[in-house]
Amino acid sequence: MIFIDSNVLAYAFYDNKQTDRCQEIIKRGGLINTLNLVEAYNIIRFETSVENAVKSIRSLFKSNLKIVEVDMNVVFEALKRAEKYNKLKFIDLVHYVTCLLNNCESIASYDSDFDNLEIKRVT
Repeated sequence: MIFIDSNVLAYAFYDNKQTDRCQEIIKRGGLINTLNLVEAYNIIRFETSVENAVKSIRSLFKSNLKIVEVDMNVVFEALKRAEKYNKLKFIDLVHYVTCLLNNCESIASYDSDFDNLEIKRVT
């Protein structure tokens, strides 16, 4: 399964050079977490409008994506790895741990912070 980062989700919902590719990734399906929804909402709102952000995030609920909760277990597992992965922002570490706990084989992201990890970044 592929984990889809927040930037891929957001880029799918407003005009930019990655829009078509990101829409294609979402259509194929994959895994996201609830934190992705928050981050994508904020990006889309900043780039467009509240109305578009709300509509975009709601459409993800109806998509092919599996959405998992960011619960205490995920945060705890991220904290256990914080020193080892100290170059990752904690939000990205939570995404990475979500990948590990759900046996993802890759991360779709435009964020190079995911490079050089055990799970390969793709775009």
